[in-house]
Amino acid sequence: MALFRSSDPEKTVQREIDAATKTHERLSAQIIELEQAITRHAAAAKQAALTGDDAELDRAEAALRAAQDRNTTLKAALTEVDQQLEALERTKAEIADRKVRAETAAEIELLVRELTQVGAEFNSTAARLSDHTARAVPVVFDALGLDKFMAICRAEVPAALELVSKLLRAHADAVVAGTAPAKLPRPAEASVPAPAQPPKEPHFKYSPVKQSLKGLMAR
Repeated sequence: MALFRSSDPEKTVQREIDAATKTHERLSAQIIELEQAITRHAAAAKQAALTGDDAELDRAEAALRAAQDRNTTLKAALTEVDQQLEALERTKAEIADRKVRAETAAEIELLVRELTQVGAEFNSTAARLSDHTARAVPVVFDALGLDKFMAICRAEVPAALELVSKLLRAHADAVVAGTAPAKLPRPAEASVPAPAQPPKEPHFKYSPVKQSLKGLMAR
């Protein structure tokens, strides 16, 4: 039933663009033909005036005025169609942008879920490993560093994951709202700080003070 037929905004707008484009092409072709007709009617009217054929002059002038009036009407219609096409193209771009932003938000949400899942697995593994390192420390003192590291992981990773997830979801909201880029930067595109440049050597050289004084005294 028509009441339950789903509509695709992209396809609807594209159909309207296609229809407006055909109208634009038709009007443009008609205008070209009319401009050629105007030239012919103007030449015929001039020739009738030169020969003194008033009846032919009346017909030529009537045809000329009709062609000029039609040309004006078609040009006005063409201008309106151009404006419609511009509006439709903007709408098409907006729909495409919203689609990309929705896909990006979904991608971020998937990333958050994967972080949460892998983080839970990591925390469970860290807890088990911490139990073993704690047992190893009394036996091997060198295990103390690893045991402390595992304690830090158990204390810091859960909170860090929660913060990252919160920030990711906030970014997803900004993407949907249009205040953040529509697409996510890829790891290869992430900006990396430029390596620090070594200090440049001075353009002058230091000379020992005594040597400089000897040179002055020798002069």
